[in-house]
This record gives sequence, structure tokens and C-alpha cells, in this order.
Amino acid sequence: MADTRIQILAQGPIIIAGHADLIDDHGNTIPRQEPVALCRCGQSQAMPFCDGIEKGHMKTCARAKDIL
Repeated sequence: MADTRIQILAQGPIIIAGHADLIDDHGNTIPRQEPVALCRCGQSQAMPFCDGIEKGHMKTCARAKDIL
């Protein structure tokens, strides 16, 4: 079993559960609670975290294809 789980919701954020360091573009660690929801729509007022503003307005994400 993996120590970290990353889940991409179809019309929502990326959910990270387990140990993962979030690092900003200056190399600083961003404190977080667990699990954390990361914004994918770019509209959140709490970036990089999701605040739910996209609810119902975000396009469905592409699904991974069978690669084996």
C-alpha cells in the first residue's frame, strides 16, 4: 500500500492524502493539513488550495488510457 494517494477528481481538485511536501516556486514548503485539495481551475482565492469556487463549472478532466 502506498504512503501517499493522489486522486484527480473529474470536475474538481486534486486530492492528496498521505505524506507529500508542497513546495512553492521559491523552494519554500507550504504548510498543509491532510488530506489536501489542490486547485485545478485557477479561480481559488486560497491558492494553491481549492476553495470550491469551480463547483459545477469545471470541464471534465481527461482519463488515462490503458497503457499496458
